[in-house]
Amino acid sequence: MTTKKDFQNRCFSPNWIEIDLDEVERQTAKEERLESRRRKDLNTLLKELDEIKQSIERAAEKQHRLANLMSFYTGEFAK
Repeated sequence: MTTKKDFQNRCFSPNWIEIDLDEVERQTAKEERLESRRRKDLNTLLKELDEIKQSIERAAEKQHRLANLMSFYTGEFAK
């Protein structure tokens, strides 16, 4: 689209593509929402990390208790 005449004659550049502006706007809004979710302050990140650490510790405790129960039931008591 170098000139108005080219445009009116429908002579478009080979690398010209049609863009749906609504789709571009939706994509931009979606990226902005994701970006705002990604940017957290340090205190929030540390709090989330601590919650993850506590969840892992609780899972390890449950695993240890289950291992003890399994050894109890499969050990001398079961025979």
